[in-house]
Amino acid sequence: MNKARRVSHFTAKPIQQLTSQQPTHSILINTRINSSITQHRSITSWRSYKSTTKSPFKMSLPTTMKAINNTHTATYTYSNKPVLEDLTFNASQPFPSPAPNQVLIKVHAVGITPYELTWPIEPVLKPRVPCHDLAGTVVSAPADSGFVTGDRVFGLIDYQGQGGMAEYTLAEPEYLAKVPEGMTFVEAASLPRATLTPYQAMKVQKGGFLKVGDRVLITGATGAVGRMAIQMIRAWIGPKGYIIAVGGSGTEHLKALGADRVVNYRESREWGLELKEGVTVDVVFDVAGGSSTEKTLLVIRDGGKIVTIGSPPPEYRSVEGWSDNEKRGIDAFFFIVSGSGEQLTEVGKMFTAGQIKPSVSVEVNGLDLEGIRTAWGTALKGGIGGTVVVKVC
Repeated sequence: MNKARRVSHFTAKPIQQLTSQQPTHSILINTRINSSITQHRSITSWRSYKSTTKSPFKMSLPTTMKAINNTHTATYTYSNKPVLEDLTFNASQPFPSPAPNQVLIKVHAVGITPYELTWPIEPVLKPRVPCHDLAGTVVSAPADSGFVTGDRVFGLIDYQGQGGMAEYTLAEPEYLAKVPEGMTFVEAASLPRATLTPYQAMKVQKGGFLKVGDRVLITGATGAVGRMAIQMIRAWIGPKGYIIAVGGSGTEHLKALGADRVVNYRESREWGLELKEGVTVDVVFDVAGGSSTEKTLLVIRDGGKIVTIGSPPPEYRSVEGWSDNEKRGIDAFFFIVSGSGEQLTEVGKMFTAGQIKPSVSVEVNGLDLEGIRTAWGTALKGGIGGTVVVKVC
């Protein structure tokens, strides 16, 4: 039975429209860049590990657990096609054995990154467990980690390690933050990638360049990342700033999130030319990539900044006008999001202050393979306006 359900947009978890160009797979290109960073970690036995932890888990731990596996074979191409049948149920996934620097987590919820099924990343351990946006409860943690048994945590964990679509998983403390009061596990699991991407794009890259009063164009604005970007950027630029949000159907709801002007690219195919006649912007946050990247060049002012996460990067595809950026004084660059517990703590403060609300579009109850495949397929098609979350327990 399909257990996936949609969440009404009249709740705190709205349904909106994901642009069909949503590049949720952009995070994958760092495989070649960072493949040498993450190495095989030495795995210790539970007996040697528990002497280094606070409040060690006193119950006997199982040797296996339930999980969903991604059986996709990693290949280094941009043309991989996601295959839902690559997702399989595993009733005897090996139970994770933490190294001295790792936190053992009981997983409560995970967020789906749709194009993970095409990732060109060879995992450290097999069979591979997908989904690296997670929320759960600490079972055990290193004494100097800042976490203790029972802490509610969320994070975007290492892409080359095992993900969270299982009953338990591991994470290094630097990827984790404590879940703020008033936030559910499902909401927390929807946030790491969706919030860290705009946070790093605007506040970390190039030393952080967004200013109060800036005019900002956001493409892919009806997707999971775009929706959070509108809210976060509005908080940073203040009421004197100006946000143009470009997305698919559902753009009419984006003004409530903080956009000043919305454009439905399905109704205005030449939206770049239309915007060019009346406005220029200081900053572009290009979430959609593809043809949207070219259109943003018509709207950005000389000397402005363009941050794109669209995959493949402009350097690897033909983007008309991209070569003129230097002569126009435009600082245009591609980047890949990474996990950061410190930054997620700041995101949590924005939630507590009422500046952002999570967007959960589809929720699946349990490690139900049929429901997960159906929900994953829905996410790949777009048009759901938020993150697909699996409530593991």
